[in-house]
Amino acid sequence: MKITSILIGILLATAAFLLAQALSPNKGADLSGSAGHPSSDDVGKSAPETCDPQTIAKAVKGYTCTVKTKSGSVAWRVETVIPTESRTFRVMKDLKSGLYVSDDVGKHSHETALKENLCQSPDYSSQKGNLTSVTWRLPSGYPRSLNGKNGFPNHDSDFVILEDDGIRQVIPGISSKYFVSSSEAGKPADYISYGFDGEFGGIDAGCNGNGMASLRCVAQ
Repeated sequence: MKITSILIGILLATAAFLLAQALSPNKGADLSGSAGHPSSDDVGKSAPETCDPQTIAKAVKGYTCTVKTKSGSVAWRVETVIPTESRTFRVMKDLKSGLYVSDDVGKHSHETALKENLCQSPDYSSQKGNLTSVTWRLPSGYPRSLNGKNGFPNHDSDFVILEDDGIRQVIPGISSKYFVSSSEAGKPADYISYGFDGEFGGIDAGCNGNGMASLRCVAQ
């Protein structure tokens, strides 16, 4: 009987110790940092995905990704998604410059895009994401070497900014197209304008689009 009493006492003492350990607020490791339980400091720190045009072509509103540029990483966001019977339109936003880029508005010449003010036409509301809080315009596209010259403003044009921020790594299908701009090359012919080469990223003169260049509008 004496041995039995001693064993019972040992068992009770062990149980009491284990219960006290389980209830202790200062027990061992911090559970918030254990596997499957990320600490509050880690929440929201996951980096956005690298931009991929094929992924963006199917992305939902609010999807954000980044591109690597010469000046560092630049984030882009899917600002709106407008499904229609013919196709789904997406407006992208360059979060560094603040420039919105519309979906493809179709093939137009520089002259038509300017004279008919196509970037503000209600006919292309879906391509512009039905956004009415911003003012859409035909993108400027003069080369950086002409900043402050030939009547151009002394700052980078829209297409130079977008190229610097990695637009060709973002917009689906851009590499096979040439885009008209609002910037006229001037002499020797006033009708010649600058355009953006979607394959190589250059700003080229000598062609007004002839109705075969694509149009994307910008806003800020």
